[in-house]
Amino acid sequence: MRLNRLVIGIVAGCATVVISAMPSLAGQMPKTPPQAATAKAKPPAGMAADMAAKCQAMMADQEKMMTEIQAADQRLDSLVSKMNLASGTEKADATAAVVTEMVTQRRTMRDGMMKMQHGMMGHMMEHMQAGKDSMAMCPMMKPMGGMKN
Repeated sequence: MRLNRLVIGIVAGCATVVISAMPSLAGQMPKTPPQAATAKAKPPAGMAADMAAKCQAMMADQEKMMTEIQAADQRLDSLVSKMNLASGTEKADATAAVVTEMVTQRRTMRDGMMKMQHGMMGHMMEHMQAGKDSMAMCPMMKPMGGMKN
């Protein structure tokens, strides 16, 4: 039973990291204004203040990553527009700029995903050590409908 919960928690955490890092889904995720993240500083009943602070920090990191992804998408869109308008040797140069930007963004995203995955696993382990209901109260789990069982 306990192993079952651990596996469910790990899978949910990994899914959160992967989904939040996918640029194609960035436009589909609900936008949370920066004020809303800081306005939730009051910990849920039964959750220690330090754990709630860690949850808020994790959510702030996720919001920062989404902002960075949107900026990267805008840079790429701009380069693609220039490429589409170019002709001759300028088109080849513009295409090279698009490919270079795509490679750079992919590397940046991969590194960010690895860092976030490591942080998420550590965060989930802290919740598991804090008690059986701790993870269900984590604001990071709210978009996934909370943890069941």
